[in-house]
Amino acid sequence: MSRKIVVLAVAATLLLAGCAGLGGNSAGGGGAQMAGDGGGDGSSAGGDGGSGGGQENADASTNGNVQANAAVQQRAIIRTGRMVVEVDNFSQRRETIASQAREYGGYVSDSNQRLHRNGDAKWVSGYVVLRVPSERYQAMQEAVGSEGTVVTEETTTKDVTDQLVDLEARLENLKQRRARLRTFYEQANDTEELLRIEEELSNVQGEIERLEAQKRSLEQRVAYSTLRVELNEPEPGVTQIRTQYHEQSLVAVFLGSVQDVYVFGRATLVTLAAVAPWLGVLVVPALGLRRLLRSRGVPLVGRLRGSDASQSDAAIEDETESEMPVETGEATSDETDVTDENEDH
Repeated sequence: MSRKIVVLAVAATLLLAGCAGLGGNSAGGGGAQMAGDGGGDGSSAGGDGGSGGGQENADASTNGNVQANAAVQQRAIIRTGRMVVEVDNFSQRRETIASQAREYGGYVSDSNQRLHRNGDAKWVSGYVVLRVPSERYQAMQEAVGSEGTVVTEETTTKDVTDQLVDLEARLENLKQRRARLRTFYEQANDTEELLRIEEELSNVQGEIERLEAQKRSLEQRVAYSTLRVELNEPEPGVTQIRTQYHEQSLVAVFLGSVQDVYVFGRATLVTLAAVAPWLGVLVVPALGLRRLLRSRGVPLVGRLRGSDASQSDAAIEDETESEMPVETGEATSDETDVTDENEDH
């Protein structure tokens, strides 16, 4: 009986051990499956994490570019431009350009107009200074260029970002100092100290107002660009003569020459008519003065000339008398020599 009990106990033990092994294998398989599933999920999660990291990097790069563009756009740039344009009608083009500037939110800050003349020909030139929002500056240039022939176009820029930052920092420091001075002023009990603090507070307030005005001026120049537009009408006839003279009609050239001759003759007659009164005013007194001098000065001049002539004649006679004996003597000696020679022969 005991032997059977022992056999049953051993059999039960073996059975339990087999069941336990089967359970462990099943659990191991399940654990492996779970590990496999977990690994798969982990790899999937890792893959998702990798793609998520790439997406985050892309987003970070995009955000960096956006911030960089924003920083560039936030730069305080002052634009100043100049354009020289040839137009057919100064008044009409100026009004059109000014109207376009107003549509863009700008205005005309300065203008000038000058009328030129050359005979009967007339033409106008001048300029307008436009202040337009900076974002509309290029559009304004294109609008001006469409009104005529652009001869010159130039733009200059000036970056005042650092200057504005410096002004802002100085203003912040001055405002803090003003707040401290106000606190000291409220706590002061001595009259002398109150006066000193009040003077210092006044100086700080004046410096703050000066810097704020400078800052507003810079911000205004940054917000509104300046464009100077010079409009010139062509001088009538000059372009045709210089570039197409050989293509003109012979009849037109001849008639033009006749017109020039007529203009020259008429101008000469007008000049003579203008000079004639002056000739009368100047010639008549000159003739009268000449007659007066002649009536008074001619006899005196004649006597002077007569005395001079008599003196010169006397001098000539003296010279002749002094030379005559010498010449006579020479002649006598020569004749004597000739006579002696004849006698010898």
